[in-house]
Order: sequence, then structure tokens, then C-alpha cells
Amino acid sequence: MGPAGAGAVKSTGLDRIPEGTRWQVCARLLAKLPLLYDITFRRTVGEEYDLLEHAIWIEMAREARELADAFRLPRETPGDLAATLSLLGTSLFGRDFQFDLLSESEQSALLRVLRCPFLEEADLLDVDRGILADRCLAFSIPLIEGLNPGYTLRYLRAACAGDRGCELKILTREAAKNEEVIA
Repeated sequence: MGPAGAGAVKSTGLDRIPEGTRWQVCARLLAKLPLLYDITFRRTVGEEYDLLEHAIWIEMAREARELADAFRLPRETPGDLAATLSLLGTSLFGRDFQFDLLSESEQSALLRVLRCPFLEEADLLDVDRGILADRCLAFSIPLIEGLNPGYTLRYLRAACAGDRGCELKILTREAAKNEEVIA
């Protein structure tokens, strides 16, 4: 190799920050970014803000599904879908997104969210948690239905809507229709 400057590539210094730390910083920023956009643009954009933002979350769900496709993540059963949702949530939004599988059957899987980076960032920024529910729905439901069109997702409890915690149910579309008829 020749003298420095003669075709040598300068180090960016990126190696000074451990890869795991860089990943966590990016994940935390991704969890904070929607809140910052809301704070900045909601008043200017007005009533159409939620519609525009939902389109972004739906596109993020498509990207997550493509990630699942690329790595052939499981999606045949409700338990598979729960595991894939948990893995994608952690991969995209960081280790602060933690799920627990409460129960699983052939028809459904019940998950509890143990930690949510979006809630944590909303609290740090002193933003109303209530704005998070629609975003989560706009991402999670299209993701599950995109992974396996025979299934859907329902929120049973949502911390951002005032509940003690978050619980999600992945179930067959047929079971979801039957629950709607009963209710």
C-alpha cells in the first residue's frame, strides 16, 4: 500500500462507536421520529395529518413484510405470526420493544407488550400517548395480514389508550368476523 493520501481511504471513525450502540441509537431515533414529526407538522397540516402518516406506517409494514420474506420468517400459524411480529418489532424498533406470548392455539395467539419504545419516547418528550394507538394499528394490522392473509390482528388493550398495558390477539379472519357478529 502506498503512502497515506495516495489512494488510501480515510477512516470515517465509525468504528469508534460499537455496532450495537449504533443500532440502538438508530432504533431509538426511529421510535422518536414519528413523535417529532407530529409535534412539528400536525398544526400546519391539519386534519389530513393522520391520513398522511397512516400511509407511511402502512408502507413501513410492507417493508417489514419484505424483510420477513427475505429471511423466510415463519407465518403459517398464529404462533408463527406472533414470533415474527416480535422479531420484526425488535429488529426495526430496537431491543426496547419486548413481547411475551401469553397463549397460542390453532386459531389464535395472545401477546403482551412488555416494553414499547414509542411509549417511552412519548413520555420523555411529554407527548400525549393517545396519538400512538392509530400508528400502531396502521403498522401491525397490515403487517399481519400481509404476512398471512388468512389472519388479522386485534388490540385487546392499549397502554397508549389508557389501559394498564398492551395485549394483541392474532386470529383467523373467520374468527375475527365471528367475534364482530357476537359483539
